[in-house]
Amino acid sequence: MTMKIFYLITYLFIYPLWITTNSYAAGGLGATCNPATANWSNCSLAPVPFQASITKTINIPGGNYATPYIANSDNTEYILQGNINANGTAIVVTGNYVIINLNRHTINYNQTAVGEGVVTGAWNKHHISIRNGTIIQGAALSEGDVYGRGNNPVTTYNSANSSQYSAKNLHVANLYVRFGGRDMGGIVCSGSEGLYEQNTIEDTYQFGTLKNRHQGNDALTGTKGSNSPGIIYRNNTIINARHRGINTAIGSEVYGNKISIRSIATNSYGILGYAKTNVKVYNNTITGRGEHPIGIGFVSAGTDNIEIYNNDINVKTTAIGDEYAGSPACFNPATPCGNYAVGFRTTWGGNHINFHHNKIYIDTDTSYDGTYSVTGASIKVNAKGRGLMVAINSEETATFANNTITVLDKDGSGHAFGMVCTGGNASDQLFFLENIVTSNITNMVLSDKYGPCDSYPLIKGNTFIKANNYPIYKTISNQLSGYSTTTGRIIDNQYQNGASIDSINFNPSGKGTVNVYYGSIINNEYRYSHRFHDNSGNSSTLLREDFTPAKTLDYSTPQTTSTSTSTPSLASPQGFHSNVK
Repeated sequence: MTMKIFYLITYLFIYPLWITTNSYAAGGLGATCNPATANWSNCSLAPVPFQASITKTINIPGGNYATPYIANSDNTEYILQGNINANGTAIVVTGNYVIINLNRHTINYNQTAVGEGVVTGAWNKHHISIRNGTIIQGAALSEGDVYGRGNNPVTTYNSANSSQYSAKNLHVANLYVRFGGRDMGGIVCSGSEGLYEQNTIEDTYQFGTLKNRHQGNDALTGTKGSNSPGIIYRNNTIINARHRGINTAIGSEVYGNKISIRSIATNSYGILGYAKTNVKVYNNTITGRGEHPIGIGFVSAGTDNIEIYNNDINVKTTAIGDEYAGSPACFNPATPCGNYAVGFRTTWGGNHINFHHNKIYIDTDTSYDGTYSVTGASIKVNAKGRGLMVAINSEETATFANNTITVLDKDGSGHAFGMVCTGGNASDQLFFLENIVTSNITNMVLSDKYGPCDSYPLIKGNTFIKANNYPIYKTISNQLSGYSTTTGRIIDNQYQNGASIDSINFNPSGKGTVNVYYGSIINNEYRYSHRFHDNSGNSSTLLREDFTPAKTLDYSTPQTTSTSTSTPSLASPQGFHSNVK
């Protein structure tokens, strides 16, 4: 079969399945009202939550600014009267209950000197709104620090004195912002109970890398350098984020956003939560390309109570950088290197995660005509993919239910994994329930290169679909040739188009432990009829043991989990307090 015919079959049969099976995963449209949107001339601006506290107005003149304009009057709306061209910083806000209304005008900042577009300039500020116009980084294209701070279009970090201020109840809305300096973020703020809505944020940085990818670089965040609670990110559009789209806070809601990633470093996320709690992420659309795109990730010990639903995720590895191309062999087209694109990731811990009714689509290629992200040069890339990448800690629980996951390899020789239990799972409260998983390599992976799957996750009621008749295909497998522990509980799954309960490869080798149970729910009990094992790691041949009668196991089974799909009122965002005065 030629590749053209294969892709035609994929389009006619598999792609419509992905589109129609879980139609509730609608994703998000992003911003619909700012200078970058088609209806800018007649759309309605987002209301300022504390508008009733404003008692006076002051006009800001347009023109060329050698020094910043200082907005220091409380309870005031500042209204821009013309475009600003600022050598460095354009506007510094030091008052409370302040609206900076750009009045549909444009700020060009950082033209000849370091500086920000609009920035807070003092500690403990609150109730500030920045809205209704365009902010563009100028010709100097000054760079940020290792944290992505400095020279940002909108920020609470002031380059003039290297101070990371914060502002409670910060409202950023109806803006188009554009930036392109090295190691820069876009809207980079700190402070509790912020509201970010109807913004378009465009990152124009082309080729290079980050000074320190572990510190991260955010297109949009309201929690920079802090654990600020109660922030809402809704109906924003992010274009070509170089590393992270939205970085969440404790108690955040993230919905209605449209995010694209053009990853130039490891661990690029459309939406990220690092050790965050009490977060909802729903109705977002995420498209990821580049070096290491991950749709959504909540990672690290301390992550707790996270609900993620109705998101539409499409990611593919299309580039490689220095971190994973350090060997000269990677530049040989015969031995390309590359990282995994991932739909959703939780590793190093994640408790009470409820990931449901999402769509994930990934395609992979062992020899993709991609880009060396440092220079933009052409290079062959081994583009791999995992739909779900899951590793939780002891006593934690996570549920993945009713998702549609499609991971397809170009020619059936690569790494296209649907759901992956990896990284040393130490909890039997990991549940994969009633998902629709399509792959032409492997639907369910019980351990891979990232680590073992060692605490008997429950894989129940899923529909596994084989996408093509490739020899390498297995419905359920271990992807590390027996070097990792492989465990699981396989209950009442459905198998379609050639997928099979017998299509397995657990790679017994004597260097790991294989112990996978198969069964059904009988009279409301989980009953297991047989297991595959390797005699506690002592056999290089996979052994089968049958149980007559079927046996029960003491491992955890799922309780009722939330599958809410409601959207809160846009007029009264949860967590944003107007405190009108």
